[in-house]
Amino acid sequence: MNTTTHYNETPLAEVAPPSPNGHPAADGLESSGSAGLNAKLVQDNARLAQENAKLQQERDLLRVVIDNLPDYIYAKDKQGHFVLNNLAHAKSFGVLPQEMFGKSDFDFFPPELAAQFYTDEQKIIETGKPVINQEQYKCTCGDPSGIKRWSVATKVLWRDDRNVVVGTVGVTRDIHEMKLAQEALRQSDERLREVLRSTRCILNCGEAEAPEGWRERVMNELTIFRWDFPVLNLEAAQEVFPLEVPPDKQYQQVWSESRHPDDFNQMHEVTRDAFLHDKPFYRNVFRCTDKHGIEHWMQEFITIHKLGENRWHLFGINTDITDLKKSESALRSSKEKLRQFAAQLERSNRELQDFAYVASHDLQEPLRKIVVFGERLKEKNSAALGPEALDYLERMQKAAGRMQTLINDLLTFSRVTTKAHPFAPVNLAEIASEVVNDLEGRIELVKGRVELGTLPVIDAEPLQMRQVLQNLIGNALKFRRPEEPPVVKVEAQIIPDPGAPEKKLCRLTVSDNCIGFDEKYLDRIFNVFQRLHTRNEYEGTGMGLAIVRKIALYHGGDITAKSKPGQGATFILTLPVVHPQEAQNENTETTTNKENQP
Repeated sequence: MNTTTHYNETPLAEVAPPSPNGHPAADGLESSGSAGLNAKLVQDNARLAQENAKLQQERDLLRVVIDNLPDYIYAKDKQGHFVLNNLAHAKSFGVLPQEMFGKSDFDFFPPELAAQFYTDEQKIIETGKPVINQEQYKCTCGDPSGIKRWSVATKVLWRDDRNVVVGTVGVTRDIHEMKLAQEALRQSDERLREVLRSTRCILNCGEAEAPEGWRERVMNELTIFRWDFPVLNLEAAQEVFPLEVPPDKQYQQVWSESRHPDDFNQMHEVTRDAFLHDKPFYRNVFRCTDKHGIEHWMQEFITIHKLGENRWHLFGINTDITDLKKSESALRSSKEKLRQFAAQLERSNRELQDFAYVASHDLQEPLRKIVVFGERLKEKNSAALGPEALDYLERMQKAAGRMQTLINDLLTFSRVTTKAHPFAPVNLAEIASEVVNDLEGRIELVKGRVELGTLPVIDAEPLQMRQVLQNLIGNALKFRRPEEPPVVKVEAQIIPDPGAPEKKLCRLTVSDNCIGFDEKYLDRIFNVFQRLHTRNEYEGTGMGLAIVRKIALYHGGDITAKSKPGQGATFILTLPVVHPQEAQNENTETTTNKENQP
C-alpha cells in the first residue's frame, strides 16, 4: 500500500489563508506538514511491527514443524559448523539444539566419518549439486549401546536472499528399523526359497477366474475357468514327479495331461462342489504317470480365497502318496489275512476245547473201570497175591486216582467256556461265605482263618465265581508254612477302567501269609499243569490257577500276583462290574451253541 503524501494534491479548501503581505501564514504551513509526517511515521511503524510479528509467527511455525518431525534437520555454515538443529537431531546425540550451535561433525562422529561429511558438503558448495547418501554409522555420544545405525541423508546448497552461498542444509532419516526389517525379510525369503528347493511337495500358487453365469455352466465343465496356477518349485517338482516339459508348455500343463482319465470325473465333482459352495479348501486324490512310465498316486490340497464374485486366489500342496497307497493296500490284505487267521484260530480253539471236553468226559468210563476192578482184585485176591503184586496194585490205584483228578480238572478247565451259563448279578459276599463254609473242615484242620472284607455285586457266571474263590482260598490254605497258621484275607475295590474311565472294574484281592513264590515264575504258575513244588511236598495237579485265569479272561478281566518267597502272596483279579448287553448276548449264544453240540 502506497502511504506517501503528495502535498500538491491537497484540496484548495484545505490551504491556509494568505498573510497580509500576500503569502500564506508560515506557522500554519509548518503545523500541517509536521502532522502529516507524524502520521506517516506512525503508519510505517505499525506496518513494520505487523510484518515483524508475521515474520516471527512464520519462524515460530517453522520451528514447531522442524522440531516435531522425526527426521534430523540441520543447517551448517561454509566451514561445517552447525547453525540450526531440530530436536530430533540434537536428541540423537543426547544434547539440546543450542548445545550444538557452532560445533561440527567432528564433535559427534568418528574422524573418518566426519571428514567424509565435510568433503561432501564442500563439493555441494563448489558444484551446487545435492548429495544423497545411505550410511551406517555410530556416533560417539547419545547412544550407549554403541550400535551402528543406518540412515539416509539428503544435503543441498543454502543461499541467502541475495543468492550468496551461506552453507548447506541437510535432512537425515533414520532407516535402521527399516533396514533390519529388510534384512529379516531377505532372510525369510531365503528360508522360503530353501524350503521350496528342499520340500518333497509340489507347490502351486495363482488365481482362477470364471465368466459371468459360470454357476449354471460349471455343472458340466470346468474348462470355462481360466486357470493361472503355476508350480512355484519346479526343481523340487521334477524330483517328486519327473516330466518332459516342451519349451512351449509349462510344467503344470504337462502334469495335468499326465493324469489318469478315470480320475477326472471324481476330481471334477470335488472341485466343482468347492467353488459352487464357497468352500475354503478341497482335496483330491488321483493317479498320474511320469516321464519314465511309472504311475504315481498324488494327493492335492487346495485352499481357496475368494477375491470377488468370479475370482479366487488359490494355493495348492501336492504330495506323492504312492507308498502310502501301497501300505494301505498291504494293510487291507494283512487285515483280511488276519481276519481269516483269527477265524481259523477260533475254530481250532473251539475244536480243541470240544476235544478236551469230549476226551476228558469219555476217558472217565475206562478209568472208572480200572479203579473198580483194581478194588475188586484187592478185595478178593489179596491173599493170593504176593507182596510185590500188592505193591504194584497199590501203585496202579494211586496212578489211576491221580489220573482221575487230572481228568476232572481238565474237564473243569474245558467247561469254563463250553458249559458256562449267562452272566447275571452275583453277590461276591454270599459266594465267598459259601466257599468258607465248604472249606470249614480244612480251615479247622490247619487252624487257619479266613477274613472277608466288603465284597460287591458284579455281572458274572455264579458257578465260575465260586470256582475262583474256592481255588484261590484253597491254595492259600494248602501252601501254608508249617510253623504258622494260615491267614487269608479276601477284599475288593471298585476302580475306574484305565482304558475307559466311564467304566468300572472290580479289583478282587486274595492275600495270605503262606510260603509265597519268586515272581520270576509269575507267568508259569497260571499255565496248565504247571507246578513249583513236587507232589510229595504239596498235593494237586497244577490246574487251579490255570482255571482261575481262564475264568478271568472269559469274563473280560485278568489276574496277576505279587509275592516273595516266605512272605506270602497276593492274587489280584480284575473283572468288569457290568458287562455290555452285546457281550452278554454273545456269551448266551456261545453257551447255547456249546450245549447243543453232541
